[in-house]
Amino acid sequence: MIIAKKQKLSIYTQLFRDGVLVVKQERKNEKKINFIIIKLMKSLVSKGLVKEQFSWRFYYFTLKEEGIKFLRNYLHLPENVFPLTYKQI
Repeated sequence: MIIAKKQKLSIYTQLFRDGVLVVKQERKNEKKINFIIIKLMKSLVSKGLVKEQFSWRFYYFTLKEEGIKFLRNYLHLPENVFPLTYKQI
């Protein structure tokens, strides 16, 4: 599947900022963007960078430690930047 670099960058940025991504499983051709996000996240799952959980037509993708390193490199972020799920309040 071919995904535009602009879309890929925005999805990766959202994933890194929050540390988690929730996507609703839609019927075919209802929401193309959800399908793109799911396929992009499944590729990260197969690389071992993201953990996937599916429940009641919702996909929950959680960033792993290796995924943080990968996205820092891909998004050109410094080492002291972390997702919101890793920050303590």
